[in-house]
This record gives sequence, C-alpha cells and structure tokens, in this order.
Amino acid sequence: MGKYKVGKETKEKIYEASKALFYENGYTNTTCLKIAKESGANVGLINYYYGSKGGLGIEVYNDIMSSIKSRVSEKLAELNIETTLLLQTAVEWRVLNNNMRFNKNFSRFYYDLLSENVLYKEQSVMTEFYRKLALSCDLHYSEFEIAFISFASAGATQGINLAYDAGLIDCSSQDFINASIHLLLTNMGINPELNDHIINESYEIEKKFSVRIEKNFTIISSI
Repeated sequence: MGKYKVGKETKEKIYEASKALFYENGYTNTTCLKIAKESGANVGLINYYYGSKGGLGIEVYNDIMSSIKSRVSEKLAELNIETTLLLQTAVEWRVLNNNMRFNKNFSRFYYDLLSENVLYKEQSVMTEFYRKLALSCDLHYSEFEIAFISFASAGATQGINLAYDAGLIDCSSQDFINASIHLLLTNMGINPELNDHIINESYEIEKKFSVRIEKNFTIISSI
C-alpha cells in the first residue's frame, strides 16, 4: 500500500508539474528533463507512468476537453436549459474557440500538440466525443469515418485559427466562431437546414455563462 501511495503521488506530481510548464512554456519548449526537475521525479518515471512526453501531453489535453464539457453541462443544468447533444456541442465549440482566441497560452499548447502530431499519434477524447455526437444525430458512421472527421476537424481548427491570428481572415470574432461551427456541422454531415438554428441558439445560450481556461489550464466557470 505504501509503495502504491508513493507511486500515485509521484505520478500526480509529474502531471501537475507538466501542466504548469506546458501552460507557461508550451508543449514544444517543455522537455522531460524540465518536468522531472520541476516535479522532483526521475525522468524515467515520465515514460513509466505516461509512456512518453506525448502521452503526458495528450492526458493534459484530454482533461481540458473533458473539463470544458463537464462545466458546460453543469451550467446548463444550473440554468435549467435543455439541449440536444448537438446543440450542447455547438455551445462547447464556442467556449473552446473563445478560449483559443483570448488565452494564448492555451492556443500555443494546442498548436504545439498539432504541429508535433501528438493529437494524431495518441488517443484523444475528441474521437469519442464525435462518435457519441454522430450516434445522437442518427448518423451511422464507421470507425474510419469517425476518425476521419475527428482528425480533419483538428487540422481545420489549427489552420483557420492560425490564419485568423495572422490576419488572413478578416471578420469579427463572433463571425469567425459562427463559421467554425458551420464547418463542424458540415464535416459531421448534419442536415444543412439545422445549421442556422444551431448557430443562433448556441450563441444565445453561451452568453448566459462563462467557462474560462486560466493559469495552468484551470477551468473556471460562472453565471
């Protein structure tokens, strides 16, 4: 029991140290040696507990995505707002894009994971999110199609956000987010007649509360 407790504490120290370093320096500029030094753990334990730096990075990313989804669900429940999974996903997409726009530490971390192919090599929770969304919309996609949609959306998100940051896309932040949701719905093969309704309704809902990514990827929510 003692060894298990020590091992669990060490694993948690590595995780918390990596979150702080990924947030402050980005994924690319954070080495395993820096994580080991910050956590006080042997560098070999990073591979032991997480498989690689990529495995550690994807765990942080998955926790961020899952926490955003949980916080959005909590706020919808507090406000007694009933939604379909599709509409809730659009609200989450707005939250994610707003944080991408206004929290440069988060967007850098996300871009680093994409540029180093971490999101393509490791198991991202986004694939499961897309799978559940497709089933809720009665879209009977194969595993290949789900994976294709998931990775295509990740690449498109990176490309359009980088283009927007570079000034190559000239529009307001809300127009940008609306277009991003439209792209998501199109990639999913959602009935085009639903697009405007989902976009407008998700905008009205998202204005009622706030879900923010703050220092060290802490998720803060408020009404």
